[in-house]
Amino acid sequence: MMNPIQTTKYHLPRLIIFSAIAFMAFSCTTKKKVADTNTAQPINLSERAIFSYGQDSVIADDFLFAFLKNNHDSLQGKNPAQLEQSVKDYLQLYINFKLKVKAAYGAGMDKNQSFLQEFDKYREQLSKPYMVENRLNEKMVLEAYDRLREEIHASHILISMPENVSGDDTLQYYQKADSIRRLAMQGNSFAMLAEKFSDDPSAAQNGGNLGFFSSMQMVYPFENAAYQTTVGKTSNPVRTNFGYHIIKVQDRRPAQGRVKVAHIMIRHKEGEKQDESSAEYDQAMKIYDELQKGADWKNLTERFSEDLSTRSSGGELPYFTTGGMLNTFEDAAFALSQPGEISKPVKTRYGWHIIKLLDRKGLEPLEMLRPLIERKVQQNIQQAEMQPEMVSLLKEENNYVPNKPMIARAIKYMSAGPEQMTLDNKGELFSVSDTMFTFSALQAYLEKNNVKLPVDSAKAIQLYHQFEGDQILAYEETHLAEKYPDYRRLVQEYKEGILLFDTMEARVWKKASEDDKGLLTYYQTHKDKYRWLKRVDATLLDAKDQQTLDRAKKMVSKEESLSKKNITQIETQLNTDSPLNIQVHQDVYEEGGPRTAAESAIDKVAWEVGTSELASNERNYQIIIREVILPREKSFEEVKGLVISDYQNELEQAWVGELKKKYPVKVNEQVVGQLIQNLSYKK
Repeated sequence: MMNPIQTTKYHLPRLIIFSAIAFMAFSCTTKKKVADTNTAQPINLSERAIFSYGQDSVIADDFLFAFLKNNHDSLQGKNPAQLEQSVKDYLQLYINFKLKVKAAYGAGMDKNQSFLQEFDKYREQLSKPYMVENRLNEKMVLEAYDRLREEIHASHILISMPENVSGDDTLQYYQKADSIRRLAMQGNSFAMLAEKFSDDPSAAQNGGNLGFFSSMQMVYPFENAAYQTTVGKTSNPVRTNFGYHIIKVQDRRPAQGRVKVAHIMIRHKEGEKQDESSAEYDQAMKIYDELQKGADWKNLTERFSEDLSTRSSGGELPYFTTGGMLNTFEDAAFALSQPGEISKPVKTRYGWHIIKLLDRKGLEPLEMLRPLIERKVQQNIQQAEMQPEMVSLLKEENNYVPNKPMIARAIKYMSAGPEQMTLDNKGELFSVSDTMFTFSALQAYLEKNNVKLPVDSAKAIQLYHQFEGDQILAYEETHLAEKYPDYRRLVQEYKEGILLFDTMEARVWKKASEDDKGLLTYYQTHKDKYRWLKRVDATLLDAKDQQTLDRAKKMVSKEESLSKKNITQIETQLNTDSPLNIQVHQDVYEEGGPRTAAESAIDKVAWEVGTSELASNERNYQIIIREVILPREKSFEEVKGLVISDYQNELEQAWVGELKKKYPVKVNEQVVGQLIQNLSYKK
């Protein structure tokens, strides 16, 4: 994770900055380090200040929380001296971070309406894992892991439903879904019903067929229903955020595990054929044939793959499971059995893919998958699904005491209406810990939700339980910081992260980007930082043999750069039997600059105007250098973005210097030393 207290606006947008600050509570299992000579025991630093700034201070535990969250992975394998340096370096960054936040408070940014609205939104999001995950996480993790052993092949029909539909209005959507389910139960073709009734746009083409999937690949209510339905059966309507689904399970099979593959992709050209008569398929087959003859995979990937994100790394893709890729790609990948095995070109909507199997794994032990599963569980838990269980748990935890006679009277009041019955506003309905919830709270809840009384008795009971559950959950949320120190820290970090962004925006980023005079002055003062090294304007003809190179040389002028059209003509004419015959590379190359493997030939000739030939990596090259561009200073326009970034850094450093004078910093070196000593035991 990028360290948030080192980020600048020029490199990261707003959301990344403060979401990185408070991404998740850090947790790890530590083991005491066995030492031969060091017998000292860790010292408790829970309430000792590690530094102060002005009238404020930071306790060691809060600093340690932030340090470990942002540095834990990088600490592995560090010796004591390196560990000490890491702590001290981060401490300086953290001090600067706290000073900037202090300035934001001083400017009253924490009272701005825009800040308060944004902070409330993120505080609500932060509370959810603590409201649900801490109690139910383990159950969901074990369930998900068990389901990972099996894959489900299912089809579905979706009856979509607008957002924020009230409980009463959902009935019509449920009834429509149930009527379609009954048609399926009567023997009508499920695919036909999906094509006719489903609001899933893909159903018109696939008859609602979702293919195989496994745990954590669908929203939780959908997954739950699919795994609880036997093969050949159709589920009752299942509600998700998308609407109501009718699910038919077609098949089940043991999980196929995970595969890691690499691919070479030839993209479909817009407006051209996309079948086996296309030029793209022909090119893919020629590359496949070269691979079958023993051509180097990495070399061909770098030269020909049009997946720009993977071609420089040999086309490697992350491990994936069933449901992780497009169906045809996935089927071809899982059909490969031995590492190194290569598929024939496979068509997807993106183009033609040649797939190479790199590795294959079965289901790994739970403890290895636990971090991934826990993250997925957090995403898949649906608050509405968990609320009844949560309320029940919270009643036990928080000493819930109901006043049953008063509750009965409140329900009767809602079904009779205020004109027929009155209640004492101070009448106690129930208590949670030291807090009482009275009839007036129920009245306020009904008004807030625009409930018009009277309602029927069943609705009155439902409304009361909704009120009670919402109040108990709200009570828990307001007391989370008392129960969970990590939550308190996360809320504080999110708050400070937003304030950090706002104050950096005002004092550094906006000022730097709008201060044209200051930018130009900074550029003039630091011109030596912004220089071009020696460059050449060159064309490289990259051929499979000398005969092909000689043919290409006749088509190239040594005086003028080639247009894209000219390059295409050369490659088209000479690559009729193989796309590997000739490649043309043309650019302005700088000393030490980035190169592809083919372009690295430019570094093997003298950088002088003229023409050179050489053989390298079993290829023949002609290199035409048309111009040698001597080192020079970069113009302001060429480096404006970099100048803005550097000027931001200068403004920030000057500002931090002012803050340190305004809020003097005092570091407790004894606590720093003890903290470093304690860290040596956490390995």
